[in-house]
Amino acid sequence: MSAPELPEGRVPLRVDGVAVGGVCEDWLARALEPPSPFVLRDGVLALDAPIESFAGRSAALADWAAQAHARRPVHGWRDERMVIRDPADSRPLAAIERAFLRPLGLVLHSVQACAYTLTVAGPLLWVARRAPGKPVDPNRLDALVAGGISGFDDAASTLERECAEEAGIPASMARRARPAGTLELCYPSVDDGLATTHRERVVLHDLELPTHFVPVPADGEHAEIVVMTPIEALSSIEAGGWTRDGAQATADLILRMGWMPHGPGRPG
Repeated sequence: MSAPELPEGRVPLRVDGVAVGGVCEDWLARALEPPSPFVLRDGVLALDAPIESFAGRSAALADWAAQAHARRPVHGWRDERMVIRDPADSRPLAAIERAFLRPLGLVLHSVQACAYTLTVAGPLLWVARRAPGKPVDPNRLDALVAGGISGFDDAASTLERECAEEAGIPASMARRARPAGTLELCYPSVDDGLATTHRERVVLHDLELPTHFVPVPADGEHAEIVVMTPIEALSSIEAGGWTRDGAQATADLILRMGWMPHGPGRPG
């Protein structure tokens, strides 16, 4: 299982001898500020000394992250640990604070569910608008449910949790979600004026909600939840203002399902 390719101009990052990320010049200087567990050798950024255990590597990165954040608050700090995995075999290499994934060009493993309801008037899509305080893509439209896979959680448990937390969807409904493939994203970004890289592997799901159920923002991650017909969703995607993954997954769902209505299709 390969990782999303890095853009050009990144300094490769290795953990336990495995290529896992890539760092832009601005963040390279910060990563090497003492005290630092990193060293730059032959154009590669790596942990300074061999650390034989997941726990040891995680502790070294946690100490570094805390000190870096104390010197200069890091964009999007969550106090949430994400697992860095070997792209070849998914072996866990270390854990790191989520806010450092983009600065170090590490892959975010996440889940997403495009939710819809089938009505007598046609299908309706449930679309979320991200809260203005979100560190990534604030105020943008998105799939109804999305979230990073923290620690050693799996995709299924993460999706069930995010359904409840973000949209008030009970577990009995969340378990109806059907796998819909994987989406890989990799693009340059900017956080607090410094060049970073967004890399993400999203496990996609389709989730049909019953006609009597109305999802509601439950934990502040969404500013609002709106309902759209497929044609309205495609028009809004074309106009912009969506997250990249939400737009791609939503458009793919509509095309796969053959939902190209000629009218508004709203229930009375």
